[in-house]
Amino acid sequence: MAGSAAVRLALGAVTLTASLWIGNADAQTAPPFTIDPVMTKGPADAPVTIVEFSDYQCPFCVRAEQALGELLDEFPEKVRIVFKDFPLRFHGGAEPAAVAARCAGESGRYWEYHDMLFVAQGDFARADLITYAVRLGLPREAFTACLDGGRYRAAVQADVREGRAAGVTGTPTFFVNGRRMAGVQSLDAFREAVREALHDARAKP
Repeated sequence: MAGSAAVRLALGAVTLTASLWIGNADAQTAPPFTIDPVMTKGPADAPVTIVEFSDYQCPFCVRAEQALGELLDEFPEKVRIVFKDFPLRFHGGAEPAAVAARCAGESGRYWEYHDMLFVAQGDFARADLITYAVRLGLPREAFTACLDGGRYRAAVQADVREGRAAGVTGTPTFFVNGRRMAGVQSLDAFREAVREALHDARAKP
């Protein structure tokens, strides 16, 4: 997977010290979410869809990227990941970073840029965001115009509204075929959730 090795290297220093961020699966199902194909990984007809609400400046979200990457490697035909932006208000760089990633998506480099943001987490000044785009070979003028114009700010805020309507209050939050999992999740927890979702899908008439 593009950029996954670099993301995993960056994760080595991330430690989780606050148990309040660790959530358990919630049986409550979520309303349908809009899905941007640019911001998805995995087959569109996968029996399990994991919707991830995340914040590029959230250190706990970095850990989620590692676990989800490994999960896709284990279930390549069974799982689809849908990334949704949920920039927290106290993370001033998170919304510009989310807009920048969508601008990169215009040139087909959304996921590479997404991974780069998590590796460089926190360095989200305008100059930084443009530098990341240039490193990926994106056209500087077009990217800068998209970023400065806030072309995707409304789309980012639409994700936030969807998340709030579904009960999202913090990041990361996941919905596995509609079932909510709030907070940091281990790879084993994701495996169990996927297997349960696959079982439920097979049990449907």
